[in-house]
Amino acid sequence: MPNHIAGPAAPTAEEAYADAPDDEVEMLALMNLVRAEDRTPQERGREWMLRYAAQQDRAALRRPAPPAGSVPIRPGGRPPRDPADFANQLRELDRRDGSGRGLLGPDAPEWDGGDNPLGYVRQEYLAWRSGQLSDLAAVGAAMRAMAEVTDDNGRSGQAAGRGEPWPREQLLDLARRRVAAYMRAVDFGIDAVADQRRAEAELRELEVAGGSARR
Repeated sequence: MPNHIAGPAAPTAEEAYADAPDDEVEMLALMNLVRAEDRTPQERGREWMLRYAAQQDRAALRRPAPPAGSVPIRPGGRPPRDPADFANQLRELDRRDGSGRGLLGPDAPEWDGGDNPLGYVRQEYLAWRSGQLSDLAAVGAAMRAMAEVTDDNGRSGQAAGRGEPWPREQLLDLARRRVAAYMRAVDFGIDAVADQRRAEAELRELEVAGGSARR
């Protein structure tokens, strides 16, 4: 697959994805978006579609080229989806909603044919990611929230060590704040994957324990 898509507005993959999160972080961010939006796959929002199309583009770029005349097969015996299919879905959504951000709109002929739709994804992802990272207030708030829940978690552990455990409702509130803080951090590309999963597991344990106590 070519790394540069024809068209004056299309960034290279290196330019578009220079600040993209690692795969594990981005995949968790996509799952978080699905949960936050609470939509069916057919109703997922524009940010999810853009980030998923970009993720599929990035994955395809890493795959080795198949031998001439062969058809690549993914686990399960099916060929991988062409990332240009997801790119065209993004174009359709932006045509409908007028939601494109880049220099050339989704109807521009530069994006037609072959792999050229991927140029649109790269243009739009670069515009979106640059805007996300330039929101310094939001990034700072995400970092502070992580620091605060880390400090509170340490205080709760110290209290338990002294034989003065926090009340269950206070622990539940902390667990929920930890999950929310780590989800926000992951959204910005901060590698808080393990922290979020651990916080979610601890929240589930508290909720299950509370349900058992009420029965």
